[in-house]
Amino acid sequence: MGGGPEPLRTLPETGAEGSEREARAQTLAITLHQLRLFWTLAHARSLTQAAKQLGISQPALSQALAKLERLLGQRLVDRQAAKLELTDAGRFLLERAGRLLAEADALESGLAAYKAGLRGRVSVGVLASIARTLLPPALELARRTVPELALDVHEVAPQEAIEGLYGRTLEAAVVSETAVASDHLPFTRIPLREDGYALAVPASLRLDDVLEPERELDAEAQTVLGRTIEFNFGTLHADRVAEWYRRVLPRARTLARVRTYETALAMVESGHGVALVPQLTAQLAGRMLFAVRLYAVPTMERRLVALVPGHRRRMEPLNTFLEALTVAARELRVVPVAPPPPFVVARAAG
Repeated sequence: MGGGPEPLRTLPETGAEGSEREARAQTLAITLHQLRLFWTLAHARSLTQAAKQLGISQPALSQALAKLERLLGQRLVDRQAAKLELTDAGRFLLERAGRLLAEADALESGLAAYKAGLRGRVSVGVLASIARTLLPPALELARRTVPELALDVHEVAPQEAIEGLYGRTLEAAVVSETAVASDHLPFTRIPLREDGYALAVPASLRLDDVLEPERELDAEAQTVLGRTIEFNFGTLHADRVAEWYRRVLPRARTLARVRTYETALAMVESGHGVALVPQLTAQLAGRMLFAVRLYAVPTMERRLVALVPGHRRRMEPLNTFLEALTVAARELRVVPVAPPPPFVVARAAG
């Protein structure tokens, strides 16, 4: 804020008691910067994770914590525990720090809005496949209300987006609800849409009426169906995908593990194998992006949600962007996919 963080001080009081309290308050000149460091640290699993979220070194964060504890004259974090645990004083400070930081954020946002008028910038973390699908129509809608709205897009994995929210480098994150342990996240969750999964196969491979692939497909088709290209982001959804392959394609072997759905689909398009992908990853604005066949996968989907700190939810221009994102997700045009092959239905239910 302005020329750097200002210390938080109490108003002066009259009389001997007021002078004593004022003197104590002068020694507790906690800055907003210190509170932000502590708030992020308190929500992290370790000093290393907190330092990464804050974009500083671990030694620098340790020194900042030690300085704050010396200022307060008491421990805030139990360093003997296997993981970061707050002391009673730390929990007390955390509760109050959250309120103060919310007010500081509201102050900064409000002053920026007065200064900029109809200008604004929103920082959002999102997977690349979701970004290209949802952000263009959402930005178009939002700019009807805020003509000079700009987006600062961070194409990152879901967990990195969560860390950005904790570190306050992101204002919102668009993620798959199945990719994060969302029940325990201290953020407001805004449902966007459900995105079904599909089995992507090369365009030359037809599975429409196949009940027993091992008997009905020729050797070449069986070879292709037996090679999988798997998305490898270490999400909570990975076990579910592995179980699906075990049931439906028990003889399949992993040909490649990739970091993006786009790479997986490109390899499928080239005939190297098959991949289980969210339907939206293969298309854009109602048209297919890859020359592949998509077969629906029953009972599997990813629920796309926007996560945002609760105190920021109604701030502008973030609020306008989130409303536009919700509308864009609801009205998104999608390419229909083929019904699941008979063997997929039978084996997935078995």
